[in-house]
Amino acid sequence: MKFKRVLLCALLISLPFLSQLANKTNVNDNIKAEMCINNDTVINDSINLCQLISPKDSIKNELIDEAEAYIFGNFPKTHKAIPASIVENGLENEIDILFMMAQTQLETQFGTLGAGRESSRRSLFGVAVKRYSTYDKAIEDYIAILKKHYLTKGRTEQHLMRNYTTTRGGRYASHPYYEVELRKTYNDIARKTKIKNLQDKYMKS
Repeated sequence: MKFKRVLLCALLISLPFLSQLANKTNVNDNIKAEMCINNDTVINDSINLCQLISPKDSIKNELIDEAEAYIFGNFPKTHKAIPASIVENGLENEIDILFMMAQTQLETQFGTLGAGRESSRRSLFGVAVKRYSTYDKAIEDYIAILKKHYLTKGRTEQHLMRNYTTTRGGRYASHPYYEVELRKTYNDIARKTKIKNLQDKYMKS
């Protein structure tokens, strides 16, 4: 993925020079080109750029790279779709990506253990006894549960790392030191990645 982006940047930088060369050699002025960027796919009809990567998309790509580097570096058997899905769903729903990563690491080591495995229920976050058809569905359901039962009445992910309960007092996990382990994992990922700074930058852009 990084190679594709480097190649794309090189192409973009070279466009003005290619255009000047075409003019100097009297290439037919009626021949025009368009280069469209859509999900890392370049459609090259001629030499005009019809769409640029937005600043937010650039930051999102950096976030995905950071998540992939951490997750695959520590849990190489993780399904390839999980890091991007966590980042994209986190950004779309304004959920702390580090919090999501810390919890799925704590629960199933990014789907490589227990109920999180493809051969089991793909329940990345250890949600009840639910079975999911894809990891994306598991992440979407987890976020829906957070928003409905936990991130309510002004509470944030930081509140949950101190007291991970619903507004009625129901705990997410029965382990008495769950919050301690969650904070420890969260802080460890924060130290090893730029995810926190990148997400803050994304939200402000």
